[in-house]
Amino acid sequence: MSAQGDYLLWTRGELDEIRRQQGQDNAMGRSLAALEARVAASMARGIVIPGQGEAGSFEHNTHKENARVIEGAALWGRLSDNAQALAHAEELLAGYAACYRDMPYQVARNTNPPGRLFHQILNEHIWLLHASLGLALLKPSLSEARYQSLLDGLFQPMLEMFTETYRHDFDRIHNHGLWAVAAVGICAMVIESPEHLAISIDGLDGSGETGGFLAQIALLFSPQGYYVEGPYYHRFAIHPLCLFAEAIERHHPERRVLTHADGRIEKSLHVLLSTAYPDGRFPALNDASRSMDLDDEGARCAMSLLAARYEAPRELLALARQQQGCWIHANGLALLNAVQGVDTQVEATTQLFRDGPDGQSGGHAHLKRGQGLAAQHVVLTAGQHGMGHGHFDELGLSFFSRGKEVLKEYGFARWVNVETKFGGRYLKENEGYAKQSVAHNLVVVDMQSQHAANHALADERHGEISLLTGCAAGTRARCDNAHDGVAMQREVLLVESRHTETPILLDVFTLTSEQPHVYDYTFHHGGHVVRWWGSEFTALDALEVMGDRHGYQHLWKQGQCRPATGHSMTWLEGDSFHSWHQITQAPAEAFQLRVGANDPDHNLRPDAKVMTRLTATSQTFYSLFESHGHFDEALEQCGGARPQVIHFRVLPSADGLTILELTFATGRLLVVLAEPARQGESLTLEAGERPLRIEQDVTLIDLPDKARVSHNA
Repeated sequence: MSAQGDYLLWTRGELDEIRRQQGQDNAMGRSLAALEARVAASMARGIVIPGQGEAGSFEHNTHKENARVIEGAALWGRLSDNAQALAHAEELLAGYAACYRDMPYQVARNTNPPGRLFHQILNEHIWLLHASLGLALLKPSLSEARYQSLLDGLFQPMLEMFTETYRHDFDRIHNHGLWAVAAVGICAMVIESPEHLAISIDGLDGSGETGGFLAQIALLFSPQGYYVEGPYYHRFAIHPLCLFAEAIERHHPERRVLTHADGRIEKSLHVLLSTAYPDGRFPALNDASRSMDLDDEGARCAMSLLAARYEAPRELLALARQQQGCWIHANGLALLNAVQGVDTQVEATTQLFRDGPDGQSGGHAHLKRGQGLAAQHVVLTAGQHGMGHGHFDELGLSFFSRGKEVLKEYGFARWVNVETKFGGRYLKENEGYAKQSVAHNLVVVDMQSQHAANHALADERHGEISLLTGCAAGTRARCDNAHDGVAMQREVLLVESRHTETPILLDVFTLTSEQPHVYDYTFHHGGHVVRWWGSEFTALDALEVMGDRHGYQHLWKQGQCRPATGHSMTWLEGDSFHSWHQITQAPAEAFQLRVGANDPDHNLRPDAKVMTRLTATSQTFYSLFESHGHFDEALEQCGGARPQVIHFRVLPSADGLTILELTFATGRLLVVLAEPARQGESLTLEAGERPLRIEQDVTLIDLPDKARVSHNA
């Protein structure tokens, strides 16, 4: 091992610098305190190495914790010169070395190969990675006999399992594959096995193109850095990526891993951190938890690597200030220094992330306005399906405003490591509801999920997406292959004006077909419904199930409004009100729904939903969402509870041109959406003004009080 890499990822000098942060009220100080407490608790328990158990069981959780304690106790021992902590880590390793080789394989519980400690080999990969980092910290002080016993009883059997027994699975391009190559590679560097290091970097065939770390980087991430399975799995996959990339850069800089594949590692760090909402949570796209945020270990490593090895923009450094802890590493110190003096009130930036290994599989727009926690963030997705964790949600929408997700992503149906809920695995309702199109904020055609709910078919297809000109936060996406014979287009923008304190979300969803279809515009919301405006709402005496498949079997109908070409509803969530207004060309029924029908095991969250339904050949749904007012229950104060938009209408225009008029108490705003073929046309404001030429995708016009608008088609 080189002089720089005294302990693989840490040098003695770096540990000295980290040690100086003990007791400090910063991210590193808090992480060191948490590490000390974790190690102390484990030492108080003593050495506990259980047998085999289900996911979420005592056995599973103890094995998982032991791996982290092996690394953590060894690290704390070096940082604090604590011989007892070092001995604790060594004894844990010795305990596993004494029993691991003779352990039987677990019984497989899903399609993933089983390990000896865990029911899926992925957990064994994670275990090896942490244990290997612990071994690196212990190695200089181990006796030759002890070191050899650890290799013979534990590390060699693990490497044999991963690269020989499960050789067929080692080159898999997937988040599991990334953990596999990182675990084998880091272990190989610690025990000095060049053969294992070579296959971990370049794959079993040595090409670096079909397997191994280099292929994972090139094939799992788009040229812009977007991860194929979405933000939730991105933050999971980025953890081993950061650890292995740092190790390779330190010990094999000639591999130039940090710039491999046109710098995809750096780009992936930017993309992951940029997808986070203003409160640090990741949008729950595809199979995802709704609570995962920037304080995850992977996100901490990503932020630290970006600050240390690349140039982190101020917008991301501002987000880093939300992290309560950081990577206990020299890169964590670099981040600590980088965030000094960075204000949290940094203007958010709209971005479009291309999808697919060649960047040609659609993409995802992240529209942002504002600063800090007051910023708004809209996500419109039109990319790849996301392999086995993908959902049928082309042109799906989510919306964060006033500190909360207003249009909510449902995420996965899974009880992670809760033994009584299917051993922590994905539940059948994940396929039955969470993945289905109706579980997302979009338009469902004929009560069927996109791509006929066929994952293989969906993996072959994608949408197209671009940002709109003339607007700081606007996007247009198309998808012509989600439903046979139906083309879909969605235009979404955040509109700022003098009439509202918070920007308004405009959503224009157009479906084009030669045959009639049932179209269901649907969205999840939180909080409490305050009122339906201008519609005759009827609450049902008894709940009704909306359908029998594609997720509809899990929806209760609680109430409905009679068919109309306009609907409006206000709900209260926390201290803010949110209102939705919709116009349709044909009369649409409106339904108030609740998730949870046909759910005897209580596996689904009972989220609230709204749906409007109509039957037509082609149709456009014009929707507007506004956040307004303030509510304080404790002080019994309320203001601005009524919508700020008094009137919302669509003005006549030619195809390819949409003219929306918004009326407020303080005036009127005209929003003109023009597709490229219609740009160059004119609008006339009949109040003495000259004709206005439409030159961009979006044109905003603050109308004089008495102005009337006509379009010269």
